Amino acid sequence: MHMPVAFGQLVEGIIAGDAAAVRELLAQDATLAAVSWGYFTPLHFAVREGHRELVELLLSNGADASEQPYLSWQDSLLQKAQDRGYDEVEKLLREHLQSTLKAEPIGEKLAALIRERKMKELLRLLEQQPEAIHASDERGNTPLHWAVMTRQLELIGQLLTMGADPLAKRGDGSQPAQLALEGDYFYRANRNLPPDAGRDASFLLGYLVGKGDVPYDICLAAATGDAMRVDELLKQNSLLANEQDTSGRSPLYYAAKRGYLEVVKRLLAAGAIPNASERDAPQGAALYAAVRGGYTACAKLLLEHGADPNAEIEASGNAVYAALQEGRQELIELVYSYGGNVTLTGACALGRIDLVGELLAANHSSVDGGDYGPLAQAASCGYTAIVRLLLRHNAPLNDPWYASNYMHYACSFADADMVKLLLEGGADPNHTNWLGVSYLHLVALQGKLDLAELMIAYGASLEAVDEENRTTPLGWAAKYGKLEMVTFLLQQGAEIEPVGVPQWATPLAWAQRRGNEAIAKLLLAHRSAAV
Repeated sequence: MHMPVAFGQLVEGIIAGDAAAVRELLAQDATLAAVSWGYFTPLHFAVREGHRELVELLLSNGADASEQPYLSWQDSLLQKAQDRGYDEVEKLLREHLQSTLKAEPIGEKLAALIRERKMKELLRLLEQQPEAIHASDERGNTPLHWAVMTRQLELIGQLLTMGADPLAKRGDGSQPAQLALEGDYFYRANRNLPPDAGRDASFLLGYLVGKGDVPYDICLAAATGDAMRVDELLKQNSLLANEQDTSGRSPLYYAAKRGYLEVVKRLLAAGAIPNASERDAPQGAALYAAVRGGYTACAKLLLEHGADPNAEIEASGNAVYAALQEGRQELIELVYSYGGNVTLTGACALGRIDLVGELLAANHSSVDGGDYGPLAQAASCGYTAIVRLLLRHNAPLNDPWYASNYMHYACSFADADMVKLLLEGGADPNHTNWLGVSYLHLVALQGKLDLAELMIAYGASLEAVDEENRTTPLGWAAKYGKLEMVTFLLQQGAEIEPVGVPQWATPLAWAQRRGNEAIAKLLLAHRSAAV
């Protein structure tokens, strides 16, 4: 897993504040402005370094100001600007979000009221400020988006009656109807809904189409299995077979995910391309969706039309992995017969040491110690035998990493025994990612005292400074409110005012800015005692 050269050059230019170099790179390829690597975009670095001119340049080239943190140690763009006191950058971001998505403070307030199901207060506020029905939160979610995500049918009707726009797009292009179908990554409905809330999301879609006058397009027709409507639309324009909706998903994906064979047949006959790039799937998502859903007939038809059985889905593996994980023998045999293969990463995630052994025997060089690779999957799932096997095959323990490597996974999901096994195997406790984040930083965030003690025993530095929060593990513990960890690190000799840390990023500054009063009090007392 190596960073693309052009992306690396762009990031270097941004960090250095070299506007000329950044302009030249964007002139060669404007899409670089929206590229993400390790869940970080060029815009992130422009904001982090306070380069207002470059922030404006990236936004004008398509950078997404509504991008949200995927990693536990990421901050939003607005939060990043606020922490560093970049008032002009924060103002620019807010103005951009307001002009493009109508993102306003009241939008955040309305979203919170909807999540908390405080309907009377919400409607009273909208009566006082009727224009706020079009306001959004920082991601571009309007009140209607949130009503759909929280599956509140009565509220959806009230908002539509009050003039809510059923076609409003948030930052990632998703409209309310698409959220009814697919949900939202950051708000997993079934984890957050009360037990008596409606579970049938398809009913919401029908309600939106009827009540909100949402166009019944080919993607929605495919998602509901309406082959007659799909036929009708394809007769008008056969190119619609490959038309993606505003969220970047195809009709073939929607139909295959729900097992609507007749719709899949019509779309393929009209020229739908199974391997066309779509959201989270550079080589198409329809086959994976059909296999994951257990729809053998749809999967077979897609394979007959050239669907790639080894196409990878973002953070989800390929179709073979899906079939093996679901334990569907018929689909396993089908996808293998069309040339599908389980990857070493997939075999490790499945806990299949037999497959891991065979794959390693066939290719000793396939072990990857970087992000999300075989070692990361085995360590995160606690498959000690597989980890030992990978180590015997010289799994690289100190390769470059970006978002989450094997040690991050082990610290997050496994136990101290797994972490110790990796350290004994040669893992460098001071090996940092591309942004200077060390394992002790991550353990401090998690508040896991046993792992912190283990890391320090193996030589982890108490004074490592990362490039994101610009502070030490003590600063991370203070920022994220881990009082016991702060106490422990102080006992180990961590510095209150570490060398090379700017004033805004000291442990005390982070504690005070995040409102962690008990930690701030402890740090102040410790500083006074030291004097």
